[in-house]
Amino acid sequence: MSRDPPCGEKRADISSVMEHLTQRATVEGVSFLDGYTVNLQKFKDSMPRLVDSDIVTQEDANYVLHGLEWGFDMGLDESKMPGKVIFKNYRSAYENKGKVTAALAKRVATGKTIKLGPFDGDPRDLPGDTATIVPNGAVAKKLEPDAVRPFSDHTKSRLNGAVDAARVKHTLDTYNEIARELKPGYFMRVEDVDAAFPVLPLSPRVWKYMYVWWFDTDRPLEEQTKPNTLYVHVFADFGAAPMPGIWNLFFKCLRGMARLDGVLTLPMPYYVDDNGIIGPVRAEVDEVAEALSDYVEFCGAPFKRLKSRHAATPQLMLGFWWDSVERTRKLEEHKLDIYMEYLSTMAKRRVMMLSELQVLAGRMYRASLTMPPGSRVFLAEVLAMMRGLKMPWHRRRVTGAAREDMLTLLEILRSNHGRGYFDYTHLPWADAVYTDAMKDNSSAGWGWCTACGEHDSGIFSRADKRKPIDELEAVAVYRAAVTLGPKWQGRRVPLFIDNSAVQLSLRKGWSRAARLTRIIKKLHVLSVKYECVLEPIWISTHDNIGADALSRKDYARYKKWADEYSPGDFSKYWSTN
Repeated sequence: MSRDPPCGEKRADISSVMEHLTQRATVEGVSFLDGYTVNLQKFKDSMPRLVDSDIVTQEDANYVLHGLEWGFDMGLDESKMPGKVIFKNYRSAYENKGKVTAALAKRVATGKTIKLGPFDGDPRDLPGDTATIVPNGAVAKKLEPDAVRPFSDHTKSRLNGAVDAARVKHTLDTYNEIARELKPGYFMRVEDVDAAFPVLPLSPRVWKYMYVWWFDTDRPLEEQTKPNTLYVHVFADFGAAPMPGIWNLFFKCLRGMARLDGVLTLPMPYYVDDNGIIGPVRAEVDEVAEALSDYVEFCGAPFKRLKSRHAATPQLMLGFWWDSVERTRKLEEHKLDIYMEYLSTMAKRRVMMLSELQVLAGRMYRASLTMPPGSRVFLAEVLAMMRGLKMPWHRRRVTGAAREDMLTLLEILRSNHGRGYFDYTHLPWADAVYTDAMKDNSSAGWGWCTACGEHDSGIFSRADKRKPIDELEAVAVYRAAVTLGPKWQGRRVPLFIDNSAVQLSLRKGWSRAARLTRIIKKLHVLSVKYECVLEPIWISTHDNIGADALSRKDYARYKKWADEYSPGDFSKYWSTN
């Protein structure tokens, strides 16, 4: 009958395995590991061409090559990871025990994780002077109902506070890239990299903070009552802060190599492991995608065939249905329901944790992508609530302004059904609109007029005339929108404004001045209601004659201007605005 080895033997076995692996990786590099799939020589041969072509900098090329050869150390400061610490796994992992075990067994079988041996939870049995057992949880995989994606909470394990994520900080503009490349009638095919992050090897000095304590993957689960085996991730997992940035550098190189080798001949926006190949001919898009699939597999980062979606219009990518004919993107129906229910629930909360605020901000941002430009203004209050919070469980009271923004977004989603334009160039122009406001010691007024002769004006109340002139200018724009909105249905609206603060704030969708932001939000609600796009254009006060005259009740000057004005003569402003 077999028995577990004494504690000293277990410690010696695990320590000897780790010592052997670490020493070999330090001398030879990490390519000897069973889970290593990257074609290192191909990357070494291609890097000079990538640098010469300005696809990557020499510094980034060196960083990627060093990481592929010796493992990525993520800029780890080991002084911030003292002692031997064991963190408990999360309930989500135990609730999906079988699926987590299957996922871990797959990592072990493919060499991404190494099974070290029996472990009973005594920190003294961990190798070396410092070590961390990372808490693990699980999230469902959308296209694989029988599988889950285990994740490691490296924030709680302290690793994310000890690494240098700033070195690989980056910004992706994928939504706008897709909008630019997906021209009318174009097709898009979507490919997903198979287990992206685990492609990348980790440096030996990171391994000691990548221990996992779980059930024995080689024994039936029904025979085990608690975790009893120690594992170590020697390739990246999901949860380390720098990994999205490191992956971006790696994939930027890989995509550039495919271009230089003549394999990728079409635009391919990407977001982490999601890739969209776009082109005018369905067969060509599929042909390029198939050739690219073979190429990335040869390079060691294969696409997952299960998730390949052949060239089509409309196409699903990043949670949206993109329609190149209708020029719209629409939230997946089940996500729309989730977002609406979530906004309704969170708007009733009095307090939120940082982890909840992060989910909320992400969903509000994606909801804003179904609305006209500048709709991200509705995120401002939620983002402000997140400032200063560091740990996932840190809390903040929900402000009235944030609650109002959540409810406004909820109403907009109910109105537009999670669908909006990603391209507006096909929309016809509405008649140009000119707005203005004035105030002096005795009075304050507003006025607006259009290229076809419609106009209106009025006097501000005694209370309103005390407000700053930029707010009065914004009110003039809003009054025009309320009256003319029904005529703007499905059109682009040139709004000529001679106050640069209002014009620029409306163009970017927000203002540091809360008084302007409040009015901008109202304008966004109207633009969603009438499915129109507001195009704010600065105009010199000296040229804004009609609206200025109306704001001052100078009807004679307005009539003279209107009689001489040539409708539609505003093209000179587009080049500078």
